[in-house]
Amino acid sequence: MSGFIKKAVLGLGIAALAAASHAQETLKIGVLGGMTGPGAPWGLAIDGGVRVATEEINASGGLKVAGKTYKVEIVSYDDHYKAADAVTAVNRLIDQDKVQFIIGPIGSASLLAIKPITEKSKVVLLSNTYTTEALNAETRYMFRVLPTTNEYDAQLIGWLKQNRPAIKRVAVISPNDATGWSTQKGKKRAYEAAGYEIADAKFFERSQNDFRTILAGILAKRVDLIELDVVPPAQAGLVIRQAREMGYKGPFTKFGGNNVAETVKSAGADNAEGTLVYFSADPASDAYAKLSKAYAKYHPNAMDDFAFYFYDAAKLLFGAIQKAGTTTDTDAVVKAIEATKSYDGIQGKIVWGGKDTYGIDHQIATPAYLGVIENGKGKVVTKFDAR
Repeated sequence: MSGFIKKAVLGLGIAALAAASHAQETLKIGVLGGMTGPGAPWGLAIDGGVRVATEEINASGGLKVAGKTYKVEIVSYDDHYKAADAVTAVNRLIDQDKVQFIIGPIGSASLLAIKPITEKSKVVLLSNTYTTEALNAETRYMFRVLPTTNEYDAQLIGWLKQNRPAIKRVAVISPNDATGWSTQKGKKRAYEAAGYEIADAKFFERSQNDFRTILAGILAKRVDLIELDVVPPAQAGLVIRQAREMGYKGPFTKFGGNNVAETVKSAGADNAEGTLVYFSADPASDAYAKLSKAYAKYHPNAMDDFAFYFYDAAKLLFGAIQKAGTTTDTDAVVKAIEATKSYDGIQGKIVWGGKDTYGIDHQIATPAYLGVIENGKGKVVTKFDAR
C-alpha cells in the first residue's frame, strides 16, 4: 500500500472517529398514564405534552449535556388507570427499557403502587395524582408537576362564595378510588370552610354510565349546586345530562380535571351551559392554540389542558438534566430540580412549594383559571396567580 493511500485511509479513520464522537446518543424518557377508558383525555395529555416538548428539543439539535448531544426518545405505556398495570409498566420501563426518568402517571392508585419502586430504584418521577398521600417528608425522587385541588380549591370556592350568594347546599360526586377518596375529602373541607353545607356526597365506579340512582338521592336533598370534582370529563357530561333530564335546574361546578369538549359532547351544549370549571390555561390564548395544534400531530382527541403541565414538566426535566450535567446521576438531577425555585413555563410563572402541607417542597404551583362553559366552549372568568 502506497504512503498516499495509507495516509488517506488513516485520515478517513480519524474522520470517522471524530464523527462518531459527535454522533447523537439516545436518552429514553418514560411516559405512563391511563390512555384508554374514561380517563383517557388525561393520560393522552401526559403523552402529548411530553411528545411536543421532546419534538422541540430534538428539532433544536438534541439535548446537550456535558459535551454530548442526546436525541430524546419517548417510551410510553398505558396503565389503564389500574395499579397492577402501572406496576407492570414501571418495572418494564426500569428493567427492560433502562429508563431513569418517568413522567406520569395520573391515577392516584397507580402512583401509590409504583412510588416505592421508583424511589428504591432512584428513578426521577414527575407525576400528577391528586391524593395527599403522594408526597411526604421522606419523598426523594418524586415531584408532583401540577397543582391539586388542595392547592386551588380555596381560590375557586372563594370566588363562588362571593359571586354566587344564593348557593347554600352543595352535593359532591367523586370516583370510588384513591383519587376520589382524597379529593372528595378536600372538597368537603374547602366548601365547609367557605360556609357551605355539604348536603350529600357520593362515590361512583369508574365503569359507571348511569348516574340516575345517585342523582335521585342528591336531588331529594334539594341541593343548590352539584360539584363534579374529578369525575372524568365524558362521565361528568353524562351526570349533567341525566340530572337535567331529572329536572335539576341548578348550577354545576367541575373544579378538577377538565376537558370541556368531552364534557359538552356527553352533556349537550344546552345542558352544560353555565357550568363553572377549572382551567390550567386560557383556552383563548395563543399558547393554548399553539400547543393544541402541536398535540394534534400525536392524538386525534381535543387536547385536555393537562397537556400544559406535562409539556412544562418535560422542559423543566430537560433543563435540570443539562444543569446537573448528567443523564445517569439521578441524585444530581433531583438537586438541580430542587434548586430551580421558579420556572417560566408556557402557563406563566411556576414555583415549587408544599413543605407546610406535605413536608417537602416537591409540589408545583401554577396560575389557576376559573372558567365557564358558554355556547359549548370554555371561557375564562378570572385568573389566580401561583401561590
